[in-house]
Amino acid sequence: MGEKKLVGRSVAIVLGVLCILLLVGMVGAVIYYNNAYNNYASTHSHSDADYISLASQLATTNTNISSLNSQLSTLQSELASNNTRLTDLTRQVTSLETEITNAATNLKTVDDYYNSLLYVINTDNHDLAVTLETANSQITSLQNQVNDLKAIGNLSVSTIWVNQTVSQPAGSSTVWSELTSYAGYVSITVSSSTTSSTYANVTYSSHGVNYSVQTNVGTSGTAYFPVLPAANVTVAVGNGLPSGSATETVTIIYYY
Repeated sequence: MGEKKLVGRSVAIVLGVLCILLLVGMVGAVIYYNNAYNNYASTHSHSDADYISLASQLATTNTNISSLNSQLSTLQSELASNNTRLTDLTRQVTSLETEITNAATNLKTVDDYYNSLLYVINTDNHDLAVTLETANSQITSLQNQVNDLKAIGNLSVSTIWVNQTVSQPAGSSTVWSELTSYAGYVSITVSSSTTSSTYANVTYSSHGVNYSVQTNVGTSGTAYFPVLPAANVTVAVGNGLPSGSATETVTIIYYY
C-alpha cells in the first residue's frame, strides 16, 4: 500500500509539473500573440475608407481579370480560327507547289519541243538557203541564157573572125573558113587597099540554100552578107587586078 501511495504521489507531481508547464506555455503564447497584435496594430492602422478603397480596387481587379479572361477567350478563338486559316493556307501552298512543279515539267516539255522545232527550222532554213542559192544560181544561169538568146535574136552578139593585113597577086584571094552557129550576118571591112579592084566574097551551104555572093569594096569599104547556121562558111578578100599584087587591111566580124 505504501508503494502504491508513493507511485501515485510521483504521478501527481509529474502531472502537476506538466500542468504548470502547459499553463506557462499558454500564458507565454497569449503574451506573445498579444504583443504581436499590438505591434501589428501600432504599425498597421487602417480606416473604413481604406477597406472601401481596397474593396473597390479588388472589384476593379476582378473586372480587369474578367476583361482579360474575355480577351484571352477572344484571342483563343482567333488563334483557333487562324490555325484553321493556316491549315487552309498550308493546303493551298502545297497545291500551288504541286502546280508549280507540274508547270515546270510542262515548261521543260515545251522548251524541249521549242528547241526541237528551232533545230528543225534552222535545218530547214539552211536547206532552204542552199536550195535558194542553187535556185538563184540556176535562175541567174537561165536569165543569162535568156539574155544571150535575146541578144542573139536581136543580132547584138558579135565575134571577130579576122583582123589582119593580107596581100595577093593579081586575080587571087585570101580565104578563111569559119563556123556559124546561129543565123546572122557577116561584115567584111577593108579599111585600106592598094587597089580599087578589091572584092569580098562569102560562100556556104545550109538548110538547102547554096549561097555565094561577091561584092566590090574598092580601096576601102564594108560589105554585108547574110548567113545561116553552117559548119563551113568561106569568106574571102581578093585582088581583082589583071596584073600586079594588092595589099589590104581586113576586119571580118560575125554578128548573131
